[in-house]
Amino acid sequence: MRLNRFFAIAAPIIMLLPLTAHAEWPKETRDKYMAQCTQAAGSQPGISPASAKSHCACGADKIASYPAKDLQALMDNKASVDLQNKALAAISTCKVQKK
Repeated sequence: MRLNRFFAIAAPIIMLLPLTAHAEWPKETRDKYMAQCTQAAGSQPGISPASAKSHCACGADKIASYPAKDLQALMDNKASVDLQNKALAAISTCKVQKK
């Protein structure tokens, strides 16, 4: 009987462990992403700084659930092709408002 109680308590906790690996962006990493993204997006003809910032914030929100190691790999340009394509697909749903 004690073992059943133990498993009844431990099983839900064990099942929640993978969720802890998907934390939000580390602040400095998100700030770096936003700076790089808004600079790149803002340099495109017809895109205002406000539109660039909005687009980049949307993109950051789309990939915020990625594990921190994946976010760091993307920022360092060391991500696998599959991860890059997954991130680009997620970010591509964010629309840019042109002037």
